[in-house]
Amino acid sequence: MADINDVLRNNLTDEQYLAAKDTSREILCLACAGSGKSRTLSFRIARLIAEGALPSDIVAFTFTEKAAESIKRQVAKALEISGLPSTILGAMYIGTIHSYCHKILGDMDARYRQFDILDDNRLILYLISRYPKLGIHQIRSRNSNKNGYFDTIKKVSDAWKTMNDEMLEIDIIKKEDRELGDLLQVLKNQLERDQFIDFSLIVNRAVKLLQINGTDANRAIVKLKHLMVDEYQDVNPVQETLIKELHKRSDTLFVVGDDDQSIYSWRGADVTNILTFEQRYSQCKRYRLSHNFRSTPAIVHTADLFAAAELGPTRITKDPSADTPNGPRDFRNLWFQTRADEATWVAERIMSLLGSAYEDHGRVRGLTPGDFSILMRSTRSLEGDQRPRHAAFTDALEALRVPFTLEAGGGVFERPEVNVLRETFNLLREKSPDRQTALDHFNNQVVPIFPFADFGDFARILAEWGRLIHAPVTSGSRRRVYPQRLVHELLQAFGIQKTRIDSVKMRDLGVFSRMIQDVESVYISIDTKQRFQEILNFLNNVAETGYDTSTDDVLQRPDAVTIATVHKVKGLEYPVTFIVDVERQRFPNSIRKYDGYLPKKVIQPALQRGAYQGSPDEEARLFYTALTRAERFLYVTGSELLPAGKLVRRPSPFASRLQHIEISKDPSQLPLGLVPALPIPRIDETVVPTSYSDIKYYLRCPKDYQFRKSFGFSPPVPTLFGYGKTVHTAVEKLHEIFLQTSPTGDEAEEIARQIFHLKHVPPSNDPVNRPGGYERAQDSACKIVRKYVEDFVDDFSQEREVEVRFEVPVMQAVISGSIDLLLKLDQGEKIVDARVIDFKAMEGGDNPEENEDLHWTELALQVQLYAKAARDVLGEEAKTGAVHLLKDGQRIDVPINDAAVQSAISNVEWAVDRILKGDFPMRPHHSKCASCDFKLLCPKIAQDFQEESQPSDIYIPGDLGIQAARAFSEFEH
Repeated sequence: MADINDVLRNNLTDEQYLAAKDTSREILCLACAGSGKSRTLSFRIARLIAEGALPSDIVAFTFTEKAAESIKRQVAKALEISGLPSTILGAMYIGTIHSYCHKILGDMDARYRQFDILDDNRLILYLISRYPKLGIHQIRSRNSNKNGYFDTIKKVSDAWKTMNDEMLEIDIIKKEDRELGDLLQVLKNQLERDQFIDFSLIVNRAVKLLQINGTDANRAIVKLKHLMVDEYQDVNPVQETLIKELHKRSDTLFVVGDDDQSIYSWRGADVTNILTFEQRYSQCKRYRLSHNFRSTPAIVHTADLFAAAELGPTRITKDPSADTPNGPRDFRNLWFQTRADEATWVAERIMSLLGSAYEDHGRVRGLTPGDFSILMRSTRSLEGDQRPRHAAFTDALEALRVPFTLEAGGGVFERPEVNVLRETFNLLREKSPDRQTALDHFNNQVVPIFPFADFGDFARILAEWGRLIHAPVTSGSRRRVYPQRLVHELLQAFGIQKTRIDSVKMRDLGVFSRMIQDVESVYISIDTKQRFQEILNFLNNVAETGYDTSTDDVLQRPDAVTIATVHKVKGLEYPVTFIVDVERQRFPNSIRKYDGYLPKKVIQPALQRGAYQGSPDEEARLFYTALTRAERFLYVTGSELLPAGKLVRRPSPFASRLQHIEISKDPSQLPLGLVPALPIPRIDETVVPTSYSDIKYYLRCPKDYQFRKSFGFSPPVPTLFGYGKTVHTAVEKLHEIFLQTSPTGDEAEEIARQIFHLKHVPPSNDPVNRPGGYERAQDSACKIVRKYVEDFVDDFSQEREVEVRFEVPVMQAVISGSIDLLLKLDQGEKIVDARVIDFKAMEGGDNPEENEDLHWTELALQVQLYAKAARDVLGEEAKTGAVHLLKDGQRIDVPINDAAVQSAISNVEWAVDRILKGDFPMRPHHSKCASCDFKLLCPKIAQDFQEESQPSDIYIPGDLGIQAARAFSEFEH
């Protein structure tokens, strides 16, 4: 192992080195924009490991999952540079606060592992789906505007999240507002019954369990010694309370952030946490990472002077510096006569810079559309012509055929390809449309966009779904009606398999598919006219204006100009940035007062610190954040006359504050020194796969991966969705409860019955006399769990590590998953044997090794990766690995010798390399395509890979012994 001090000296600046090296109990690291805070954090972790810390001692919080993946890759590199095995990364926790809290809740009680998490979008949909049951209609009268229904839903959602984030008690709310308090209590109880949990409740519940200092809570975090928090300026009160509770049990606390970039007070973030950190921890050390490696000196100094002038003594002084880059740079502050003039200039400037040479991390490449961003204070607010603010800019880009992606709520519906899907859904609002109505819609709206559409198929689908949606309501059991299938069927009828659609538009269609997946995640079924109309109203209102349609969860972002609000691009950087629509009363925005449902007396402490409302400080920080997204080219623009506006606008005071000798106000000249170069997109880290499932999809068929992960399409809901998870959870609960003894069959069955839960199959109203699908599935699960404990009683004589997380660095990716480990201990608690078990709610049949329906290359590869993780990440030498087929109680051994594991790794490396190169050929096979989630969307045309290389065969059980991945073994030319 290299000398860690030399490693830090050779890879970090002096400021970064001191922050990474310090062993103080508390450290505040102030990191200016682009100053290498992630690098500092990564090498600090490497230093801790080199000096004897165990990987499991380390917990590092990030603001987003994407940031977590980026830091994991940097930590893996830092470990390798330090001469340490990067595979130990998996024993650490690096991720978001809510994911960590979900993990420790699951460690306390396995039941939480089958709770589905509601993000902001799904929480809104949950409230819509339970509107009468929750009694939300009782407070709708508080909203007098025309959109009262959706405004009520939004404000109930906000009140719920704010209550949890501010750690307010429902009883206190009831004293001030009985009606609201009762509603929130009903919501809390209903979420528990339905086994849903949202981000705010996850953290709140974990904090309360830690505060009572219970045995289960302490057991869940017993290994924690070193706590690190990235983006500390953005934590809210419940997150800060969590950090305090964890630090009571940790040796060190390292927080890193920048108060100038605290832009989330409107949703509860408290910038005073970072401003007062030194007062609250009097012995803490403070370090400043003040050198900006991202932007030009002109941008850095202008942004700093702006923040100092606007925020004064309410900020911490940074004194940032920057290096003068090689090649051209440009900084302009421009004012136009009309918005059309402004938008046209922006589009033409993008055209003039495309293909210009740009030195990027030691190589010269030509700029491509993905290198440009157009940032606005608001993209969706309407102008006087009733079009959204971004419209002038998207129109100008379209006129020049410059591809763009709109990272804003509802923006996908401005794509004709997506809007026609929604409008076709609307045809079914009241009843099945008549033939003439359907034909008019088909000819006028569908065919101009999808010229290969088939009216016969279109009419048949409308008729079928009209029957499903508008069937007479009876008192009998619910019907399975899931509109994701309607999305796929309509796109097939539109002729998507024959239509050339660029990747940007395919991703927008994928966003619509994910919207419908969100719907299906909270609705048991869309089997009545009323429920279908609720979905249509959602698509026409909430999804149009208040829905997060960012592509964060899509692995490959498009090479297109980003048009976004500043909030959407926090943490990102662009060679060329335009901050547009910068006028007085637009940016900065007018100050907004709190207008939520929570009583002012209850929420007053939060309001006093500026939370949940607009403030001049927040606007200034937002503008500073926008300025610091730019690397070399920055343009701040505004215009005097807005679309259909009656007022003559004046320049923003923010724009007027920008002062530097390099800033030009001349729109006519191009930057000096521009030379052409071959356009090459910047390597996008978001393309990197992060889970075993990602790899599995690619090795099955790269086109499946592209539909699922690159475009973001969701599959239709399968029959008995969630059945495998609930059976697995019951097995985990048994191992959680029976630590020293084996359960009886009756005890196992009782636990399985208590745990059992399916979200898309409703229980019978009379389960005893008229059992339905839910009861039959529950009985089946109980029999499976009983058979497991009776046939594999020895599993309970061993220590079982339930759902151990792992992360294995492979090439440029970090592949994550979880392991079920069976450990045999001697009397001295020393591990003498370890087995990797992958529990599957599947049936093997009479000869499982020869059962082609089990797809052994996928099952075996997963176990082999788990075995490597057990060996490298967890330090346990797994002697055997197996797939446990729970439905018929068979445990099949899988080869996990060195050759088998190495073959598995080579398959993963091969897949990662192909994904990074954007190689997504179709690899059709009759049996594979018949069960494919995207069979209605795919042309199924046999294609070769770009390169002839093929991964090694995978070791599988049975006489065959080895087999190629399914992209090769199941492929028909």
